[in-house]
Amino acid sequence: MSRSYRVSVKESENRVLRAEDRVSTCLEIIEVLPPEQMAGLLKDELKKRGFVEEDGKLVRREKGVTVTVDPETATVTVSAEASQSVDLESERTGSAYDDAGPNNKQVRENLKKEAKKEIDRKASEKTAELQSKVTDKLEGKLGDVRKELDEAVNRVTAEALKRKAASMGSIKEMTEDPQSGSLTIVVEV
Repeated sequence: MSRSYRVSVKESENRVLRAEDRVSTCLEIIEVLPPEQMAGLLKDELKKRGFVEEDGKLVRREKGVTVTVDPETATVTVSAEASQSVDLESERTGSAYDDAGPNNKQVRENLKKEAKKEIDRKASEKTAELQSKVTDKLEGKLGDVRKELDEAVNRVTAEALKRKAASMGSIKEMTEDPQSGSLTIVVEV
């Protein structure tokens, strides 16, 4: 009668998981002035709001969220990313009919493969959790960014209208309500 030997395999890994999400859109800017002048006004307004120029684009980073605006194309990209270091373990147990022979080695290899698959599955689950957190963070920030960029576009449009009116003649009267965003300019041509 043959005897069964218990074979146990334990695998562990330390992995760094990464997740990111991004959304891109275009700002709707009315071309009151030539495109390069509108881009300049947008650039100036965003710098006032804490954006920094990097490679021709305006960038602001805060709490894992990056807002990038290309003033030439009025393209906005909002991205969020995160990374997390995790320790993953898996233990598998099986039976072999010899304690040091070929059957033991085969059982040990199969258990090792199963343990690796389990670690990969756990890593995938943790990555999905991290991805969900990153997406939630991005969605939470989008409303604030949208509101701020809409205000910036309104300021840029108002400044462009003032400059256009001044180029058409002398401005006799100008009333501006920052709360409602209304701007009235009376020009004598």
